[in-house]
Amino acid sequence: MFKLARVAGAARSCISMRRLVIVFTPLGILASTSGCAAHSGNVGPVAADTHPVATEKRQAHSAPTATTTPAATNDFEPSEIATAAQLKRSPNQGESTQRELEWVEREESAASGEVEAGEYVVTYLITPADDYYVLEAGVDTVPAHHTTVTPGSAHVSVVVRDAADGRTVNGLDVHATLGAAITGTQIRAKLPFGWHPILNRYGKNMVLPESPFTLTIRIGTPTYQREDSVNGDRFRKDVTARFDDVSVSSDSLAGAAQRLARGSRSDAIELSRAEGKAIGSSIAAVLRERPSNGLQRQSGDYTVAVLIGPPQGVWALQNGGLAYLPADGSIGPVNNIGISIRDAATGRVIPDLNVRATIIDSRKKEIDTYVMPFVWSPRVDAYGLNVAVPSSGRYTVQVHAATPAFRKYGSSAVRQFKRPVSVEFRGLRFVTR
Repeated sequence: MFKLARVAGAARSCISMRRLVIVFTPLGILASTSGCAAHSGNVGPVAADTHPVATEKRQAHSAPTATTTPAATNDFEPSEIATAAQLKRSPNQGESTQRELEWVEREESAASGEVEAGEYVVTYLITPADDYYVLEAGVDTVPAHHTTVTPGSAHVSVVVRDAADGRTVNGLDVHATLGAAITGTQIRAKLPFGWHPILNRYGKNMVLPESPFTLTIRIGTPTYQREDSVNGDRFRKDVTARFDDVSVSSDSLAGAAQRLARGSRSDAIELSRAEGKAIGSSIAAVLRERPSNGLQRQSGDYTVAVLIGPPQGVWALQNGGLAYLPADGSIGPVNNIGISIRDAATGRVIPDLNVRATIIDSRKKEIDTYVMPFVWSPRVDAYGLNVAVPSSGRYTVQVHAATPAFRKYGSSAVRQFKRPVSVEFRGLRFVTR
């Protein structure tokens, strides 16, 4: 199991009193006493977070009490696609994520807590509310600026890591319920994935209930496929993580905002790059393997790698459960295409993309275009699929992905990932048997 620097299994929270709401934003400072409208020298009242993927619901009645799913660590073992040496690299990714998490807790958070639940380590972070950029429907290059910082609001986020190696688990459906202990008021919201300068996470800006409150996180069973016949049998069930007696005050939020305003971001960027370096090391090792072959190159904001190898079996959801689909069930001459798309600036994996791969033969004839779904792997997550080609030989693979549609936070967000992914790799060797 991945060794956490802190004691896992016990939820933690920071406790203080509610008085004055002070939130630092890129446009100015919002301040109000509880129940008053926000005022600032250069900003008027701002709208609530109404983006359609993050609808917030308030209810005054109580719901059945949820409890934390018992921990069930599923350790990795050497397999047909992951040797013992390769598996040793995955904890390097987890350890770099751990250092990012500790930085965010120290520099950004007003409250945080952590617990092992199912096969995950679930950490919540409550930080000052922040603006974000996101693509609107029908617009594929210019992100819209959303100001969703309201008096009494904070950014409620969750980091979900694999308890076996500490890597962040991407592609999850995460929901939060905040229940006030005194009044019984409940606030429910989906927490969409967000790209941050440091430590990507699931979260949104929310108006918090009165403290203390209970925070319940529900994580749906991932719908994507898992690679590896031995280690891919994981994340079979929905998971719940419950944190009691969470207290957040305006003082603690203001203190976190002040730390961010006067602090240096260079150390945060270095921590993000350390995560990317660990991921890059795993990808480089995979590209050196035989009989597989592959290439990697940078294109704009993206670093894209393509790996061609033998067909792979996967674990997939079938009839309400997880079943293994062996590669020998494929029809015709088949190879596996694996595609990694990362942020060129930090090297971190970019999740939630719609990826397509077009295969072209040596005579420049297009064989086909395939949708490449996200696939979990014990080595490095990627977008991949088993595909058929007419015969062994050298082929061109064109990789395309739409501009990321997730929320991007931070002052540099407007400049990130503004264009779609479009990269061509020539001379990749496909071998049919």
